[in-house]
Amino acid sequence: MSLSASRHLHRQFTWLQTCAETAEADLCACLRQRPEVEVTLLISDQSRAGFPPIASRQAAEWLGRETDRVILDAFAGFNPNAFAQICGTLKGGGELILLSPEASAWPGYADPEYAALRGSRYQSMVFPGYFLQRLVSQLASPWPPTCVPETRFCEPPYLSQQQAHLVEQLVADFSTTALTAVITADRGRGKTASLGLALSQLLTEQSLKVVVTAPSRAAVDALFSALLRQCPDGRFVGSGFDHPRLQVRFYPPAVLLQKSPEADLVIVDEAAAIPVSLLQSIRQLCSRQWFATTLHGYEGNGRGFELRFLSSLAAQVPGWKRYCLTDPVRWASGDPLEALSYRVLLLDAEPPLLPEPDTLPAADVTVAYQSIGVRELLADERLLRQVFGLLIAAHYRTTPNDLRQLLDSPDLQIRVLSWQSQPLAVALLVDEGPVPEALIEPIWGGYRRPGGDLIPQTLLSREGLRSAARLRGWRVMRIAVHPQWQARGLGGQLLTAVANEATELGLDFCGASFAASEALLRFWQRYHYVPLRLGERCDRVTAGWPLLVFRALSVAAEQVALSAQQLFARRLALRLDQPELQQQGAFVQRCLAVLPQPDSLASADPEALYGFAFQQRSLEDSMLVLRDWLRSAKLMKAVQELSYADQALLMGRVWQLHSAGQVAEASAIQGKQAQLQRLRHLVAELLDVERQMDQEYSEC
Repeated sequence: MSLSASRHLHRQFTWLQTCAETAEADLCACLRQRPEVEVTLLISDQSRAGFPPIASRQAAEWLGRETDRVILDAFAGFNPNAFAQICGTLKGGGELILLSPEASAWPGYADPEYAALRGSRYQSMVFPGYFLQRLVSQLASPWPPTCVPETRFCEPPYLSQQQAHLVEQLVADFSTTALTAVITADRGRGKTASLGLALSQLLTEQSLKVVVTAPSRAAVDALFSALLRQCPDGRFVGSGFDHPRLQVRFYPPAVLLQKSPEADLVIVDEAAAIPVSLLQSIRQLCSRQWFATTLHGYEGNGRGFELRFLSSLAAQVPGWKRYCLTDPVRWASGDPLEALSYRVLLLDAEPPLLPEPDTLPAADVTVAYQSIGVRELLADERLLRQVFGLLIAAHYRTTPNDLRQLLDSPDLQIRVLSWQSQPLAVALLVDEGPVPEALIEPIWGGYRRPGGDLIPQTLLSREGLRSAARLRGWRVMRIAVHPQWQARGLGGQLLTAVANEATELGLDFCGASFAASEALLRFWQRYHYVPLRLGERCDRVTAGWPLLVFRALSVAAEQVALSAQQLFARRLALRLDQPELQQQGAFVQRCLAVLPQPDSLASADPEALYGFAFQQRSLEDSMLVLRDWLRSAKLMKAVQELSYADQALLMGRVWQLHSAGQVAEASAIQGKQAQLQRLRHLVAELLDVERQMDQEYSEC
């Protein structure tokens, strides 16, 4: 089945249905009927028709580049994110060839993408193929009629009249002392390049210092490329750009807020993929800001950006300006492939249209708690779009892969609060635990880390709590409330209903893991969740720390929670001097306020020492017990008998919390792994010394 382009700037889509045995021959025959093109991209796990493959996870590396033909080999797996990304690379007149099993056989095909969903408890499961069922149905649906694209001419360097007008407006508005501009567009409209073109115009009038931030440096490649084309006497410097009259520096969002560099202009691209709280903080750094974002994309979705950030701008920044690019620059308007990608991946899904709650009598606002099955979503496309639209509107990082996870994950359950059969709030719950008995010791020892069971495995592998492995519960993977109905207690009502159902089912816990902030932690604590573990690294995009929270529903879970809280209190005290954590004063105080005071050395600590010395438990997870252990006078005497280099290594890494690079010279050992092996040897040696000392003491 093929959809021909009505003009050369429309892109073509060809669905080549075949079987694994004849796929290569059928593809070659298909290509022989087509002219050769300059750039062909093959997404596959093997060479096809003589083209080298790239894996689906590498498709993002092609963003910002253009292709003439893309071959997506679905026999290697259909990855929704990769499909969206490669559609964005294909220029007008190009063709996407989807190589797949026959439509009738594809839903039952053992798609390699299922490997990411299996976990340790679903290794032998035969997936029903719900996502592929819907995909086949969408691909087989009648195509919308295509219009002949309107021919539009534009003077270089611009690719559309809209782009030229946007650059003209940004340059004209820059003379304003305070300026907040918001640029929104769908993919392929030349948004990011426009920012670079505007900068190149500004430097002809004045010297500027500009700061650029985005979820990744690759997201703004088009900005820097446009700058270099227009300013050939400039040059790239690291991740920035230098010109005699212009200095541009790139920082990830969290790093930008930490450094707060002086700038005449702050540019934020792909703002929808950055938490609104960070955007509001970034807005305070400079009197002039350009916020740009893709409305329907795979870096994150612009719906939440529109609903939350733009509403705050309207209230706080009078005179802010909004520009919208609607004309595509890589393909013609009405492109059928773009329409197909939106329909297949629900890129434009919206929450249900509802009345404002303030307009309803209180007696009419009665909500119902219910479970929704995947088959129900498949049978009702409208309901699927509403549920996925809620997730998009509430979460800044909802991607096409989340749609496949929603339909195919064997351990995922869906709960909603509905009003008059319309979903108001949705929670995605993941079944967790117990960890298979055969895996408990390998996971505890650091040898295995199978997929799934995030909370039990984290408490087992990182905190050393074997009893956590035997718990069963639900992890709240996502919770979303309709934007119009937020701040009315619906999120808490949904969490309470989930906990009540879990208790009735005899589950041990409910939990969650997310990038924490003080406000988020306050919300979860309100519904009896306590923090049990803080991640090792602050997210450079969100500035949040990965936090695990837990609500015990059984006596066994309460005991695990108490032990984990005691460990958390000690770990937090250990890390309070970290500069990144010091900046989160309110968050840290909230953590400390609910934690028990650390007790004396736990009985399991000697076992944990042996786990570090003789097995593969990590240095980070063993740091508490190592510091407590080395605090004893008898051990300090033994440490003093070590060589200077060994003392420098042990004290530098364990006591002073220095990095591998900081102690490399004094310890005469280069590299993190080499230092780790020496540390294991030293701890083993000191354990033997301690054993001998204890034996001599007992004999006396």
